[in-house]
Amino acid sequence: MTRGKFVVLEGGEGAGKSVQMGRIREILPHGVFTRDPGGVETGEDIRRMVLSKEARGIDAATEILLFLAARAQLIAELIAPALESGKLVVCDRFILSTIAYQAYGRKKLEYLPLVKSVFEAIHHGCVPDLTIFLEVSPEVGLARARARLEAPNRFDEEEVAFHERVREGYKKHLNDYGKSAVVNADNDIEQVWQDVREALQSAL
Repeated sequence: MTRGKFVVLEGGEGAGKSVQMGRIREILPHGVFTRDPGGVETGEDIRRMVLSKEARGIDAATEILLFLAARAQLIAELIAPALESGKLVVCDRFILSTIAYQAYGRKKLEYLPLVKSVFEAIHHGCVPDLTIFLEVSPEVGLARARARLEAPNRFDEEEVAFHERVREGYKKHLNDYGKSAVVNADNDIEQVWQDVREALQSAL
């Protein structure tokens, strides 16, 4: 059986990933849609832990290892089997988020080799065929994130400088794992969707 395609949406807070995931689901309803961390029971448990305000004091190394553990389970339990069965998988965040947020955002570049080596050990061939980076300026993204109805997560509350470092991390490593496309997410939703759809059509 032909292996399925693997698409990842990446971006900072307020980039509009959830909106674009919904649009993709409308045109590709037979795909498998998931998120990292999350997607499976263990991953969702870790997600609640690391995104909660109670986790503010968590050590940087612990945070990284929790994200890596969630990803390992997501790959083993959902992504790898879906791709092997020929399905399209679309994931909200993946390896680049850990590089951008935990290594660059947290100013822990010494952990980059750890992040990359663990990913090599756990990915089982599940490297994205396409990563769409929704690039949003931190000021615009944070304003959107803080205006959302749901309670902000602890990354929404980080200073602008943190999110500048996150964007730097994304841009430096965007081509480390498969093909990528950059979409200006400062634009309105319809323009962003048009650009996302064009990127998808070129890859699928």
